[in-house]
Order: sequence, then structure tokens, then C-alpha cells
Amino acid sequence: MLLEHEQFMEGPRDASASEQGRRAQARGAALAASLNEPLAGFFRRRLGPCQEAEVEDLVQEVFVRAADQLSLAEEEHARAYVFRVAASVWIDRHRRRQARRADRHVPFDPDRHDGEGLDLARQLDAREALRIATQALSTLPERTRAIFILRRIEGLAVREVAHRLGLSTSAVEKHMVRALEHLLAHTRIPR
Repeated sequence: MLLEHEQFMEGPRDASASEQGRRAQARGAALAASLNEPLAGFFRRRLGPCQEAEVEDLVQEVFVRAADQLSLAEEEHARAYVFRVAASVWIDRHRRRQARRADRHVPFDPDRHDGEGLDLARQLDAREALRIATQALSTLPERTRAIFILRRIEGLAVREVAHRLGLSTSAVEKHMVRALEHLLAHTRIPR
């Protein structure tokens, strides 16, 4: 055992063994280079072209897993092996995404998720503004409040609100003007 360890530390004693290792490594690198684009295409067909960063990550994972086998003597066997590994990587990705419920994740939007959103003063101001707006909304006449909620909160068109409440579209528009003027007058936050 000690002799094997010393040989490992010293490196190969036979120069031809070292040369064979370099050749095998060169063949593996050439094979990897020739498989890079076909593997990327394999993943692009499954993900779509807009996921280029993820395609690159998956290709890299295939090469990491198949690194020991890329120096196989017959290129066709190595190609088949690499694509079997790619299928395995794809299945593993699917399982990971399922386990992490990735389909329910919300993508990061810098406009909505900026660092300023964590500011406690802004959060308190926003809560106060919401409280004041809710209070002002509750003081509106019932019909005007219902029209405002249908238009602004539920997103119905003027015609839909008019039809639902049995009013003309001009009556709905007048109620909306009254509601907006009332809310603007009552929601001003003093500074």
C-alpha cells in the first residue's frame, strides 16, 4: 500500500502512460467541444430559447457528471452516454422543480422588490394611507361606493357596471367623478 501511495505522489514512472493520459484527455476535451451545441439544443427544445442561462447550466452539469467517461475509446459510445446523462439531468431538474414547487415561484422584479421596499417608514406610511383611503371610502354613499369598487377594484368596464346596476353609462361616470373627488379630498396625508 505504501508503495502505491509513493507511486501516486511521484506520478507515473512510465512516460508512455503519461502520454496516453494526455491523449485521452485531449480526446475527451474534443468530444466535449463537439457535443456542447447538440446538448444545448437538447435542452433548448425542452426549455425554449429564452432560458439560455439555464441551458448553459444544464449542459455544464452534464459535462461534470460525464467527465470520467468522455475519454472513452469509441466516440459513438461516449456520445450515447452523454445524452443518457443529459436525459438524467433533465429528469433530475424536473424532480427538483417539483419538490421545490418552482411553478409557484414569483420571478424577481426589481421595480417591485427593490431594497427600499424593506424600509419600515415606507411600510408605515403605506398602511396609514390605506387606512385613510378605506375610511374615506366607507363614508361615500352606498351606490357611489359600489360603483367605485366595481370599476376600480373589480376592474369592470363602465358599460358592465351600468348594466349590472341598471344605470346609464353617464350616471356611472358621474358617480366615479364624485367618488374620486371625495377620496382625493379625504386621503391627503399631512406631512
